[in-house]
Amino acid sequence: MSLIYNLVLLLFFILYMPVLLFKVLTGKADQVREQLGFLPRTLLNVLNNETVFWVHGVSVGETVAAGPVCAEIRKQFPQAKIVFSTVTTTGRVMAEKLIPADSFFYFPFDLPVVVKKVLVRLKPALVVIMETELWPNFIKTAHQMGCKVVLANGRISDQSFRRYRLLGAFFRDMLNRFAALIMQSPQDVDYVLALGADPKRVYHYGNTKYDLKLAPDGQGAGGTLARELQLDGASPILVAGSTHANEEEMLIPLYRRLKTEFPDLVMILAPRHPERVKEIEPLYQKAGIPTVRRTELKNRNARRTAPVIFLDTIGELLSVYGLADLVFVGGSLVKFGGHNILEPAASGRTIFVGPHMDDFKDILRLFLNHDACIQVQDADELADKMLYYLNNKEAAAEKGRNALRIVRANQGATEKVVRLLSSLLAGKEAD
Repeated sequence: MSLIYNLVLLLFFILYMPVLLFKVLTGKADQVREQLGFLPRTLLNVLNNETVFWVHGVSVGETVAAGPVCAEIRKQFPQAKIVFSTVTTTGRVMAEKLIPADSFFYFPFDLPVVVKKVLVRLKPALVVIMETELWPNFIKTAHQMGCKVVLANGRISDQSFRRYRLLGAFFRDMLNRFAALIMQSPQDVDYVLALGADPKRVYHYGNTKYDLKLAPDGQGAGGTLARELQLDGASPILVAGSTHANEEEMLIPLYRRLKTEFPDLVMILAPRHPERVKEIEPLYQKAGIPTVRRTELKNRNARRTAPVIFLDTIGELLSVYGLADLVFVGGSLVKFGGHNILEPAASGRTIFVGPHMDDFKDILRLFLNHDACIQVQDADELADKMLYYLNNKEAAAEKGRNALRIVRANQGATEKVVRLLSSLLAGKEAD
């Protein structure tokens, strides 16, 4: 199976070469060099023969989950060096805003010669992979070199479980090269055990996103952001976060219904991939809805008149959630699997999601059982429910308070994760 994997990977890499060439020609040569294992000298210079923690988060969601972990590593190991890798550009931008690392770089392609070159240069004592970013050659090479590899905040969706199970012994062998598999939920534990993981290396510590540290509502970054977005007098404020294709179009009639009853309503729409703003703007222009980009408000003196703001930046959504009266978490009206509701919950917001939350069903179930979230079946019901809660502010506030209680009651995963990392680093068995 390993031979087949490497042959397929090599074929894919050959076919991918025109894309790499295009990236080089369009100003992304540094990214391609790092993906090929050529690390910048500035990164290597900061290591100074200190203990190195390599933390990896593929994109934005994993990077957010890594934030508390990296902060705790920095607290517990002040002399150590933290290097942080991502796969996507948006993840890299978010990491540079959120992660207290010494250096950032793009994760190498999973070719044996490439991953070995990077591991030899960095010599990490520990590699911490966030959630489920599993690259067989990287994990195998790190294990062979004596590096302890840990999966933190691990999660396995139903679809991923079915796919991984087809790989049989190949996947089981990869799992058992991990020094520890720290899973988010009991269901994730069951899945990873069913896939063949050694029970002695599997832990359930919860979700590190519960440990997000946010500025209080209206303070710090939130207050500055509110001024920059010119939200004085705007009420209510609806934030639609991490939306996907087709969802933004579904929100147009919803916006119109809410605006009819609440003329001072402002909607802040944050697509999961900010570059999609250019695709979304024509939809709202065609509908006759004035819009403005957040980046336009940042540098202009004119008074904002548009009632719809597109958040075309990276790293601000967490703060924007703190300004909201109502939050819709995207990827859930369409069949994407949803996004994590813990970020708006940490700000005590009233949260709405659609029917497609398969990737976060355990968290959603907890929130629904504690009356801390509203799930709807379609955009029409979403509008109905939002109107109800806008007209029943105490009921909405109670939902938000319940959400915040859940977050506070489930904090502490990060300390447990870093305590385990410390034990592994010392060559001890975990508690």
